[in-house]
Amino acid sequence: MPRADSEIRSKMDNGPSAPRLDGWKDIATCLGKSERTVKRWERDRALPIHRVPGGGRATVYAFRAELDEWLKSSNAADADEPAPEDVLPETPAVIEAAANTPESAAPTPVAAPPATRPAPRFPWLLALCVFLLAAVAIPLVALHGVRASLSGKALSFFAKKPKGSNPAANASASEAEKSLAQGLYLKGRYEWNQRTPDSLNRALDLFTQAVVHDPNDAQAYVGLADTYDLLREYSTMPENEAYARAIVAARKAVEIDDSLSEAHRALAFAEMYGNWDFANAEKEFRRAIELNPNDPEARRWYANAIAVRGRFRESLDQIDKAQQLDPSSHATLADKGWMLYNAGRTEEGVELLKEVERSVPDFRSPHVCLMRIGLDQRDYPGYLAEGAKTAEAVRDPVLKDIVAAAKAGYQRDGGRGLLNALYARQKQYRAAGKIGATVLARTCVLMGKKQEALQLLEEAYANHEPEVLSCLSHPGFLSMKDEPRYRALVRKIDFPGMSLESPADFPVKEEQPLQAATRPH
Repeated sequence: MPRADSEIRSKMDNGPSAPRLDGWKDIATCLGKSERTVKRWERDRALPIHRVPGGGRATVYAFRAELDEWLKSSNAADADEPAPEDVLPETPAVIEAAANTPESAAPTPVAAPPATRPAPRFPWLLALCVFLLAAVAIPLVALHGVRASLSGKALSFFAKKPKGSNPAANASASEAEKSLAQGLYLKGRYEWNQRTPDSLNRALDLFTQAVVHDPNDAQAYVGLADTYDLLREYSTMPENEAYARAIVAARKAVEIDDSLSEAHRALAFAEMYGNWDFANAEKEFRRAIELNPNDPEARRWYANAIAVRGRFRESLDQIDKAQQLDPSSHATLADKGWMLYNAGRTEEGVELLKEVERSVPDFRSPHVCLMRIGLDQRDYPGYLAEGAKTAEAVRDPVLKDIVAAAKAGYQRDGGRGLLNALYARQKQYRAAGKIGATVLARTCVLMGKKQEALQLLEEAYANHEPEVLSCLSHPGFLSMKDEPRYRALVRKIDFPGMSLESPADFPVKEEQPLQAATRPH
């Protein structure tokens, strides 16, 4: 039946502290049953469970309102018949152990009283059923192991879609459902544009709900891909996880509507930084711009993609077009400031970044760029101030601790003390796997530890760290362009049209007015 927008809002607001129940444990606790029971109810009795796109079968959630409606239904009444795991009282420890124990290794059930569980009337039939179940289950388990070993990236919720999420089923979807999905999508875009950890997670929820209501809504899948792309930048989501999910969602969007510019744009971004498929990424970016030359996001993302290859003149042309199309975009202005800095126009870049920072103090991007520029330029007070702001913006305790250590070193022994403290603390976190190799490599370049910096860049390449791509055109790393190991790394990455030359001075263009940057978008 079509559901009203007010119902969705009530579902999101339901519960003492969260808009939804995340994971089997919370759902089971809400229903007062074991995790195994609620999984059986989903399988056999259509318990309303949802899965996050790109998250695999393990990432599930449910809305309390839908559970309440289900409990009143005939499905719930049928499900009340006790199952083996419901006979005995359950403690949280027993529930967790049951959920994490394979069926084949499960302990022998305790016998129940005859009144609760009568003995089977046809034991030979029960034995036959067990034999047939084993004959089917063993090959399926083996197949699952093979599929899991093929590629972690390829497995997603698309491998087993929720009920009603195939094209044939969607053909009968009501116009009300599609309208509701569109409304959820638009709300998700608003949250996505805020670019904060909280807003991006709200966007993820909204786009997911849009997919549930209209599984053939290509825009909703684009929204999911775009959100995953930003979550690895604005939160602590691991990059490999974010890009893998973004690629799955973007490919689904292209599959649904190949004429949608945003779908090709999202796929291009994920292919560029997730798969390092630079040729296909450029093809997808050009396809997106061909389909919609007035899409500022496609222009901006394409500008960033070619800037990391040192193609600054082209990238600045594209970012100028993005700014003309959307002069109020904080993200476009911040990216342009960073490009200007990397292109050798330091004063212009820094001034533009500070303009954005003054207009939107909570926006993360200018803080990150100014933090890095402060360190590169040995403006240590500036680095410390922007580092503290960045750590607060992304809620990153590791960065907060690193900046605190650098500050203590600076107070003890000035710039030398800051670099020594920074190096020591980053090295500790690097050994613990909590920061990427490129972060420590930047500090090594400043300290003259070129061979260690090169070693770290090689590790970053081996670990497929996306940040290594932008390092190749960074002014500090270009100081090593004559090193054989550096040139070998560039050849391995195989950037089309990569230049190892320092950026030339470009003609200064008259800037667009920045007053519009103060307006929220």
